[in-house]
Amino acid sequence: MNAILSFARAQAQVAQPKNRLLRWMQRVLLGLVITLVALGATGAIYQAIGAQSDKRSFPLPGQLYDVGGFRMHIYCTGPQDTDNPTVILETLSGGTSANWGWIQPEIAKVTRVCSYDRAGLGWSDPSSKPDTLQQTVDDLHTLLQKARIIGPYVLVGHSIGGIYARMYAAKYPDEVVGIALVDSSHPDQFARVAELQAELESESHNAAIFASLARLGIWRLYFATGGETDFGDLPRQQHDEVAAFWSSPEYFDSHHAEIVAEPAIFSKAHALGSLGNLPLAVISRGNEPPAYWVELQDELAMLSSNSIHITVAGSTHASLALNPKHASETSRAILQVVEAARTGRLLASK
Repeated sequence: MNAILSFARAQAQVAQPKNRLLRWMQRVLLGLVITLVALGATGAIYQAIGAQSDKRSFPLPGQLYDVGGFRMHIYCTGPQDTDNPTVILETLSGGTSANWGWIQPEIAKVTRVCSYDRAGLGWSDPSSKPDTLQQTVDDLHTLLQKARIIGPYVLVGHSIGGIYARMYAAKYPDEVVGIALVDSSHPDQFARVAELQAELESESHNAAIFASLARLGIWRLYFATGGETDFGDLPRQQHDEVAAFWSSPEYFDSHHAEIVAEPAIFSKAHALGSLGNLPLAVISRGNEPPAYWVELQDELAMLSSNSIHITVAGSTHASLALNPKHASETSRAILQVVEAARTGRLLASK
């Protein structure tokens, strides 16, 4: 019996430190959970207050028009009393009208130019309609009609915006007198280049994560503490507007939806054909583009018998619009298309 009691006392002495350790670990875990919940709640409050401040600080520069159950934003500048066509700016995936902060003022010195926000991006309302190639083009056509933007148009498409511009020209050929493709997407790029397909999947994953970070105020804090991304070279006003959009979870929700829709959009774009002799400028990145991208851009330049192909030295996919030096080259090429459309003369490299 004494042996049994001694063994029990020994076991109890061993168990006491283990129990203390277990209780300590439970307290630490509980403290971590409470800290994370508190930080999450603080971040959400910070985000909500910041979002309200953004609405006051960044009023829309243009006008909103109902295009069938939701409103879209369009911003037009430049003279209307010229013989030049109106330039319509179609931005890259996830882009907004603020992305044209360098290019729009340059074009406006010569002719009327309009930037706009696709559904759910920038100052435009989200739409209950699915993101499709046809729907995006129909939205733009309705917006131009509602806003009474006088044609004909020179369409400028950056990245996926080039797909939208080509679809618009195919559906409304009588309205389009020229196109500028800014490092434009190619309808076959995902089918032909596995690397680009992998990048698309990564972008979709990132957009979903970024939306969650935005809900906790992480992006807002990032920009508030001096963080930058590829739009850091925009003019201050447009830079701060884009930073405000990037701080919004709704922005990333809409961007994610657009990325998810891209395979179907590109599949539909396979049917897009030649542009005949329509004035066409292809502006391509010059910072060591992969060989497959050079090939795709060369093919786009062959869509018209009346085209120029300009490679901007040192430029990246985004900097062609977002960097002042590179955007100046892009603007010059767009104005060449405007001039060719106005005079009927063939485009020529300068």
